[in-house]
Amino acid sequence: MDLTLLLLSITTVVIAAITIVLLVIVLRHLGRHRRELAALKEATQRHTAADADSQEDGATDPPSADDGSLRKVAVVLNPSKFKETESFRRKITEAVERIEGAEVAFYETTIDDPGTGQTQQAVADGADLVMAAGGDGTVRLVASVLAGTDTRMGVIPSGTGNLLARNVDIPLEDPTGAMVAALTGSDRQVDVGWLRVGDSLAAARAAERQIFLVIAGFGADAEMIGYTDPEMKKRIGWIAYIFGGIRTILGRSVDVVVQLPDESRHAHKARTVLLGNVGKLPGGFVLMPDATIDNGRLEVVVAGWRGAAGFSQVAAQVMNPKLTPRFGPKLATMDRYLTTGIQVTTMKPQPVQLDGDSDAEATHMIATVDPGVLRLRVPGHGDSARR
Repeated sequence: MDLTLLLLSITTVVIAAITIVLLVIVLRHLGRHRRELAALKEATQRHTAADADSQEDGATDPPSADDGSLRKVAVVLNPSKFKETESFRRKITEAVERIEGAEVAFYETTIDDPGTGQTQQAVADGADLVMAAGGDGTVRLVASVLAGTDTRMGVIPSGTGNLLARNVDIPLEDPTGAMVAALTGSDRQVDVGWLRVGDSLAAARAAERQIFLVIAGFGADAEMIGYTDPEMKKRIGWIAYIFGGIRTILGRSVDVVVQLPDESRHAHKARTVLLGNVGKLPGGFVLMPDATIDNGRLEVVVAGWRGAAGFSQVAAQVMNPKLTPRFGPKLATMDRYLTTGIQVTTMKPQPVQLDGDSDAEATHMIATVDPGVLRLRVPGHGDSARR
């Protein structure tokens, strides 16, 4: 019976995912050029009006760094995420020069340094805006340097999940459009999450903290990421995670203890514990409706299930949080917390992930949120309304 339900669940999810992806691709291609042209027109009108005002006022001084203008744009580029880096550089440079008239500098990541050193160098070189061009991993490392500074950060998404970009309406699969959105957008002070992990509470407290902007956690979600074939991700994108997740459906729940800032403790049987700074997933699914990037809180989801039937109940609750099983046994649990920090302990080591990057196994997680410390450039209200 479990096998039949498993096959039915997998078939339903795959068909739904493929349908959504095809629809999204068609809509993006139809709207991409219209958004870019509208943004260019808006930017040109804005700069023309600003120039006219300056002439009327007799102003001749160059703009200051505090008036929103940009003098140097740095692009931290993960070359493995773009097929033609020279074409990418040319298009980005043209967009910046035409809209902002600013200098552009590129800093390519390497295997040994996937983003941290390049961002530090860009800041030292005087960049007003640092664009993270790559997947969620590149975005995470750029943010780790810029969090707590006044330097603006933008995103040119080119990964599998692109979850941060999805949650703040940055154009996907459109590097020039993402650059235009950053140049014509507005600054938003957003939260970042920090995670420490270890094989004991003392080890977790002593560990170096790691940043996450989207979702961190351990258990089935990290297993899914580990099982996903990198080549399949390149071919079919985020749908590859569905196939990677099939192997996690039948795993066993473990004993989990959650401790909140008020010192209260809560025991669970769980397959996964997710810590969300934002809550929207690929395909438009909202896993964490209360995970807002600037509310100073993390939404925590502790989910457990038994077999394929239990997993189908969890999936149904994700699609409709108000839905509860009316017939048959309850084979799944999903508990949520909205908190400024959390400590999670398991009885058995679990794999850990941060924004889709796998980390070592651990039994203890300590997470906190740092409110409003990242100056993120997001599309303006007009851009968002056109999507």
